[in-house]
Formats: sequence, C-alpha cells, structure tokens
Amino acid sequence: MLLALLAACGKQGEGAASGKAVASAAVAGARELSRADVEVAQLSALRDALPFTGTLAALKSSSIAAEVEARVKDVLVREGESVRQGQELARLDSESLDQSVSEQQAQLAANQSRLKLARTKLDKQHELLQKGFISQLAYDEAESEFTVRQGELQAQISQLARARRLQADSVVRAPIAGVVYERKINPGEIAAKNARLFSIADLSVLELSATVPAQWIGRIQPGQQARFSVEGLPDELSGAVVRVNPVAQSGTRSFLIYIRVDNRDGRLKAGQFAKGGVVLRQLEGQVVLPQNAVQDLQGKPWVMLVEHGRLQRLPVQLLLWSQTERKVALQGVKPGQLVLSAALLGVAAGDAVSLPAGLK
Repeated sequence: MLLALLAACGKQGEGAASGKAVASAAVAGARELSRADVEVAQLSALRDALPFTGTLAALKSSSIAAEVEARVKDVLVREGESVRQGQELARLDSESLDQSVSEQQAQLAANQSRLKLARTKLDKQHELLQKGFISQLAYDEAESEFTVRQGELQAQISQLARARRLQADSVVRAPIAGVVYERKINPGEIAAKNARLFSIADLSVLELSATVPAQWIGRIQPGQQARFSVEGLPDELSGAVVRVNPVAQSGTRSFLIYIRVDNRDGRLKAGQFAKGGVVLRQLEGQVVLPQNAVQDLQGKPWVMLVEHGRLQRLPVQLLLWSQTERKVALQGVKPGQLVLSAALLGVAAGDAVSLPAGLK
C-alpha cells in the first residue's frame, strides 16, 4: 500500500515538472517586442492636407518718396517704430516754399483787384452803350478785358494751390498705419525729388505666398483652411486661402496660392519662411495609427493586433489617409488596444509574443 502511494506521488511530481517545462518552453519561444514595435491605439484628430512652403509678406505696405527737393531738417521716426496714418515722419526745409506761397498770395490779390476794376469798367461801358455814347466795339473790348482778367485770376488760384501743396509736402507723413521698416534719410541731407525716404508695412494682416505642385492645384479652392509653422514659434498657426494664381510659374511648373493670416497679436514677421498644408479634410475623435501599422492600404487593410500574448490579424476600415502626416484614421481597433507599429519579419498571426515592460 505504501509502495503504491509513493509510486502515485512520483507520477504526479513528474507531471507537474513536465507542465512547468512546457510553459517554460512556450515563454522561451515567444517573440520579444520592443517599445518601438508596439503602438497603443488612441483617439485623436487627423487631417488630410496638401503640403506647401512659402514666405510671409505684409498685405499692405507703402514707400514714401520726397515730393520736393529740400534739405532735411528733422527725422522723427526710426526703423521698427509703429506709426499712425497721417503721423509726421520728417520735416524738410520749407523756407523757399514759404516764400513762393507768399508771392503767389500777393499775385492773387493783385489779380483780384484787376478783375474788380475790369468789372467796374464793363458795367460802365454797358451803361454808355445803352445810351448810345460808345460803339459796340468799345464795349466788346471792355468785355474781352474782363474775360482775360477772369482767366488770370483762375490761373493764379491754381498756382497758389500748387505752391501750398508743395509747402505741405515739406512735412512727410505716413500714408498708412504700420511699422517703419526702412529709413533712407538723416538730418542735414538733401532729399532729392522722388527719392525714397521711408518704407512702412502694416503687419496686422499678412499674406503667405505658397507654391503647390501642379498635380495638386486642382484640389485647392479659396476658403480652404491652411495650417503652418514658422521657425522660432512652437505653436501651429492658421490662415485661409484667398486666391489661386491660374498661371503656372515658368521653370518649376508649380502654382502660387495666397493665404491670408490674421496677425493682430504681432507674433509673425514679414519675410518669415512658412511650412504647412492646406486642409482638405479633417476628422475628430477617431482611432489614429501610423501609416506603417496598416498593411495592404490599397486593398483590404488590416493590422496585427497584440492580444493575450499572441498576434491576431484584424481587418480594419480606413476613414482617412493623411500622406503628409503619414497616419491613418480607421475603424475596427478600439482605443487602448495594442497593434504592431510596422510589419515585422518572421512573425505571423497566431505567434506568441512578449510585451515590453510598461505595456503588460
């Protein structure tokens, strides 16, 4: 009896040892995955966008040139300063212009006196003509003189207005509100007529000129949203397509699109290089995975699911494929499930795998 009991216990011990050996063999045969091999499915937003590059420029800018040739008396602004529309930027020496205005005013007064005298003569000649004391020719001569004096007065009024305008041009004013980004004069210098003195840009609204390859231009329409980034700013920025140039650029055969950007906060600067994409479609709250995690994108897509220590091939439905971000939004995978981030050589559905620490 004792011998039989011992024999039974021996067989049970051998069975337990055999089971442990099988389990150890199963664990030893599992493919060890690294953290880079596994992707955790998460809900996210994804957009399909056409990429572009371009440069930001001020929508409104102005170059101010000298209307008169004169010495610069004072310069009131420097580069980088904000100015209001109509604000004084510089003053030119107006002594000769002031004298010209005075001369024209004196000439105007003289012409007004001559016209008044001609009017009196014409009235008098009209009375004499009515009484028959003078001939029609004498009256016509008085009327002609009056007409000449009227023309002289009108010409003098125009000359005075021109002199006053030149006098006003001795004060250089900002035609638009903005920021002075160029200053070409200093006190004491001679400002030549039509020479550029200042350049001003209104940076509250910028326009991004972006190049788009010819094969994608048919998908761009005014009103579409654009997302882009610039060097030096961590945040992604937005704008809207306002125009599309219908003529391709010579040489590159690419097209220019124009994106309007609100810059009232002043974060962006004219001349910055921008890189981004025009948003064609966007989804919110869908499972998003890297493009490489989905196999057979063009046919019947599927992913390799990691579940209960084994690989399982799982069919999925693509909702959006963003080639610019190299990601896909899909249905069929639940948030939190684990999938292979890319195809691995030597593994197939049903194979045992070992997850890295932190994902078990």
